Amino acid sequence: MAGEELIKRWDAYLSKLKDRYSEILAQAEEPLKEVIENLQYDNVIIINIKTGLHNQTVLQLYQKAEEGWEKMQAEIYKTGNIGLIKQEAAKLAIFRDSLETEFARFETELFARAARKILENVKQHINEKQIHRCTQCAADLPINIYSFMAVNIKCDSCGAVNTYQPDDRIRALEYYVIEPLAEEYALEEKLRRGKDKAAEKEYFKKYYTYLMDNVPEKRESYKRTLDERLNNPFFSQ
Repeated sequence: MAGEELIKRWDAYLSKLKDRYSEILAQAEEPLKEVIENLQYDNVIIINIKTGLHNQTVLQLYQKAEEGWEKMQAEIYKTGNIGLIKQEAAKLAIFRDSLETEFARFETELFARAARKILENVKQHINEKQIHRCTQCAADLPINIYSFMAVNIKCDSCGAVNTYQPDDRIRALEYYVIEPLAEEYALEEKLRRGKDKAAEKEYFKKYYTYLMDNVPEKRESYKRTLDERLNNPFFSQ
């Protein structure tokens, strides 16, 4: 009976910590909406907020779980049911993994939300028609909003060579927009990658495929990096 009662207490304690995790993030939602709405061209403030929330949730709550387990373990010893210790200790590891996984999802989705707002801001302040047209005849040039590299492009209409130099805000999109959106695109594989080699491979494939599809100018660079990841001996073990 004593062992059963301790199990119930331990389960209830971990459940309260999980409820506290959800409560903290729920309380942060409205302030986060306001912060995202006021973003300009970078997500530095989101990085700082994420760090604070990670400390407040994953780190602090897991520390409380460890402290609770120390007390619970001592009480289990008193019952003489030593086998119960290994059984219940496993719940601490499960709790830690669940916090880390749930926060990884929250973090990825948060940065994707910020990315869409930053992209929206850039599109409002960058005249795509102007930067995508030939300086001689105004014909359309094959440049998209994700063009981060300076390139010389020959106009198909008049033959003039145009030098495209991306705006600094567009250059920043690679880090602040396209990469977070690629992470979101490969989110499910990302969450499984730590425990599943197959998911690790699928994560890299989806992540770099998204980059290659959206940034054709850097396709070869992304493809080389993808091949290096997939040819890592780790996956053949």
